[in-house]
Amino acid sequence: MAATKAQKTKAGRENYGKNYHRGRTGEERAAAALRREGYSVSISPASAGFSDVTAKKNGRTRRIQVKTFSSRRFLTKEAAEKRIRGKPFNVRIPAGGECWVYDADGRRYVIRGRS
Repeated sequence: MAATKAQKTKAGRENYGKNYHRGRTGEERAAAALRREGYSVSISPASAGFSDVTAKKNGRTRRIQVKTFSSRRFLTKEAAEKRIRGKPFNVRIPAGGECWVYDADGRRYVIRGRS
């Protein structure tokens, strides 16, 4: 198999796999927070569909997309929302869905889908 464009550069080789690991760590962090609230949680094995984390409790289901940033600090929920709804992410949160954004300082911002 041929090397990808990113693998051909030194910076690309050094970064290889870090985005996946960072994202998976954020998903596990979100799952742990939900479990502490008494939810039964499952993490999606792949990035297919909207939700990375599905949580169930008392017949209620929460579908959550998780975004983790290691180099950005958001001081407000509005700043985090502007970042995920703009390029390159363009996250579309369905009605009833949520997007949890973790910034470089570990703060969590919860953005809910518009009805």
